Amino acid sequence: MAPTNGRPGPGRPRPGAVLMDFSGTLFDDTSVIRPERLIARCAARGRELGHAQAQRLCTGILAVVDSADGRARRENADLSADRHRAIWTALAASAPGSDALIAEAFYDCVIAADGWHPYPDTPQVLRALHAAEVPVAVVSNTGWDIRGSFTHAGLDGLVTRFVLSCELGVQKPDPALFRTACDLLGVPPGHALMVGDDPVRDGAATTAGIPAYILPVARGPLRPRGLAAVTDLLGTAVS
Repeated sequence: MAPTNGRPGPGRPRPGAVLMDFSGTLFDDTSVIRPERLIARCAARGRELGHAQAQRLCTGILAVVDSADGRARRENADLSADRHRAIWTALAASAPGSDALIAEAFYDCVIAADGWHPYPDTPQVLRALHAAEVPVAVVSNTGWDIRGSFTHAGLDGLVTRFVLSCELGVQKPDPALFRTACDLLGVPPGHALMVGDDPVRDGAATTAGIPAYILPVARGPLRPRGLAAVTDLLGTAVS
């Protein structure tokens, strides 16, 4: 009888490794930029901001970053740490009411390890995979070293490899990033599973011969991300 619970069955081999995206998949990307964090980062640079002013700046900078022009300028920002910093701070400084100091403070908020928080189901799923001896590679388009966020959350020992665009000079959807992850984990592409939130960038794993599981768009910092489905696919219990 064919399995009905999504677990591996005859003709459906269990993946030997899992590749997982960072932002929007394992860690929340909707609450990193907050007025109180910008206030603290500016204060450390000798600039005092009121809460209302900080809120306007956060809203204005994010509007610039997420505009059509901002997205176009950020297209290849994740290829190196220097490129990422230069592009993001230039965009932040161009927002109404902003300047170079505020832009640097804003950028600090973006890359600070303690500003990123895992979704409620991230720890349980990573622990379940670790207990089942399924290696995990975090495959991310990022312009900074995200390992600190995993350390801050107590999850660093649950990730086997970090495959970061800024360290390799190649970014998703280039299949080379996925193949590199498989090589580092010692598994052929057909024996891995890619989990992410972007059907274009993360879904491109299929061009490297890796099945992909794409999460729903809706998300929030206190809302389970739906990662338990991954352990169900692998037949791995979540405790």
